[in-house]
Amino acid sequence: MPAIPAFMLKKLYLKGSLKNVADGFEFQIKNTLAPGTITALLPIEVDGKACPIADTVVSRGEEKMAASAISKEKPTSFGLNTTVTMMVKGATLPPGSHTLVIGVVTKEAGELKWDITDMVA
Repeated sequence: MPAIPAFMLKKLYLKGSLKNVADGFEFQIKNTLAPGTITALLPIEVDGKACPIADTVVSRGEEKMAASAISKEKPTSFGLNTTVTMMVKGATLPPGSHTLVIGVVTKEAGELKWDITDMVA
């Protein structure tokens, strides 16, 4: 399977999108690489601690889905230039810099995992 270098995957993250919301925190990624089919989301890690996948919700426009609902049997497409908001319920982040590890499994490239650092104001 083709590997995608981490420096390219980091470009998917929309810098400055990390923020606390009423019932958790969220950030955005935008597909600027190529269309893909996501067959699983891995637990998001924040500052070395994994967040339960059951607490993660993925939004694309008005469409919302539980991250745990995405599977080989129920994959989701991630089209070119599509922006997705990933929200983790039940946890807010203190102001300052945070390191997130984002991971997905795709039909086209297998498991992809990358880290980013962003600030919560």
